[in-house]
Amino acid sequence: MTRRGAAVLTGAIILAGVGRLLGVSELYVVAAAAGVLVAAGFLAVRTSSASVAVRRTLPSSRLLVGGTGEVVLELKNEARLEATLLLVEDNCPVSLAEPARFVVGGLRPGRTVALRYPLAPTARGRHRVGPLTVRIRDPFGMAEKVRRYQTTSELIVYPRVEALSAESTRGAHRGTGSSDTRRVFAAGDEFYTMREYVQGDDLRQVHWPSTAHRQTLMIRQQEMPWQAQATIFCDTRESAHVGVGATSTLERGVSAAASALWHLADRRYSLRLATEETARAPMVEPWNALLDRLALVEPSRVRGLSPALGALRAGGGEGLLVAVLAPPTTEDLMASPDVRALLRAGRGYGGRIALVVVDPGRVQSAVSGGALVNLLRANRWQAATLGNEQPLAEPWSSLAAPRPRAWKAGQGASATPAATAIPTATRGA
Repeated sequence: MTRRGAAVLTGAIILAGVGRLLGVSELYVVAAAAGVLVAAGFLAVRTSSASVAVRRTLPSSRLLVGGTGEVVLELKNEARLEATLLLVEDNCPVSLAEPARFVVGGLRPGRTVALRYPLAPTARGRHRVGPLTVRIRDPFGMAEKVRRYQTTSELIVYPRVEALSAESTRGAHRGTGSSDTRRVFAAGDEFYTMREYVQGDDLRQVHWPSTAHRQTLMIRQQEMPWQAQATIFCDTRESAHVGVGATSTLERGVSAAASALWHLADRRYSLRLATEETARAPMVEPWNALLDRLALVEPSRVRGLSPALGALRAGGGEGLLVAVLAPPTTEDLMASPDVRALLRAGRGYGGRIALVVVDPGRVQSAVSGGALVNLLRANRWQAATLGNEQPLAEPWSSLAAPRPRAWKAGQGASATPAATAIPTATRGA
């Protein structure tokens, strides 16, 4: 019985008592009509079909903060009788969507109805959509039958990703080799040159016209395209960041790291991700796996960066290092073991970019961040501060722009930016 049904039944009993006390027969009639209405509601719900199959479809298992999507609920009446008024409610976190409630005015046997509601994620992380509740009511709302479905759907929301400059990133000319010159291997994907046969070479690569001309086995030498590497280091220490919620420096730093990762993945970098909890040199992983880690990262209680930066230095190479940091709390930067470890780790990389996330409204945060940026620049880093509500595009453009190439005297310098733009929708959605 619903609250409305209980109220009507209580009113019917009261009217019957008052009618008996006062001897007014009309009150008996009203009380009897109200009782019949409640009984009819019970009968309608009891005989109504409760066999309603439900299927939930999500647009993708991954979405971006600030992106949009749509959930589709399909309800099918699998019974022989018509299902009367249906009240459908899908349990969805408020960080994903507004309350999802629907009213379906009856569902005939074998018929299917599709219900849709939009998703607009505002917080990163792993979210569960569901379970679904279907309430079958009579037309007057006197009684209801409740069915709860236990099936849920999982959705991972990536941090907010910003479109960055299409210019080439400094450090792109440093890879696993000594330069970006294509490295020659025994097998590859493009013809490079020919050389004499060496024991162990693949005989399928023999170039027979040259062999006949030189009277010795000649092998087609293939080349392997060079691939740049980049390592993203994200400082997620709870004690180092300030603020709470979406405007905290922690969330801004995670978003900046995700944007840099997306930007470099779009340029086919081999990517690695490390935090202060990384105990050993990070491995190269697919970009989507790294974004999953950033989506689920939690504030850590680790105090120092030295152990993780030491592991980062041990696994360093001639690639690009992008460090997203919180400002130090000490005034003497060179006495800080974290700063010294950061400088040592950066020496193993051909390109070094640092983004120091600060809260301009807090004097200590802004001053410490500016001091760290000046120190890093003095040690050949490309560094800039990033406000907790500042767009990333402006500082990134100044950091990632390639240095102009030196030409002969009188010719000046020029640089050609890349033409690829970063999409704003979820990859592979």
